[in-house]
Amino acid sequence: MDKNTAVIQQLSSTFMSIPFNQMLGLKLDHVDNHYSCMSFNMKNELIGNFLHGILHGGVISSVLDMAGGILVMSSMVFKHPDATLEDLAMIIGKCSTVDLQVSFLRPGLGNVFTAKAWLQKSGNKIAFTRMELYSDTEKLIATASGTYMQGNIHK
Repeated sequence: MDKNTAVIQQLSSTFMSIPFNQMLGLKLDHVDNHYSCMSFNMKNELIGNFLHGILHGGVISSVLDMAGGILVMSSMVFKHPDATLEDLAMIIGKCSTVDLQVSFLRPGLGNVFTAKAWLQKSGNKIAFTRMELYSDTEKLIATASGTYMQGNIHK
């Protein structure tokens, strides 16, 4: 196994062990340097409109932000192929959301939801992503664009 694959596996494992992600029930289905995909099941704790059983808008926003965030962190591993594990930990640790714009297109109805993210551009300090959330009937629930601060190696 090459270093990048090992680091991405460790990053994915750490990401999925975050208590909030566990509460949401997130499963990371795929992540590389250009694309991420995660899914989760509907449960009562995620309902925003209890009368209609609709997914909470805050859950939608959080999941889209996490899909974009893990993608940016993963892309940093590939962007710095010669970095040490210590340097990569420092770089990834400095990644954070700067801006998140969410468009809610239709009610979050379904049993399983899938969030997808694509890297649009990655500069020296900022990365831009596009995200989409789908229901299990393949209806597009929401779209988002995210701007993320990226860490750099400063020696």
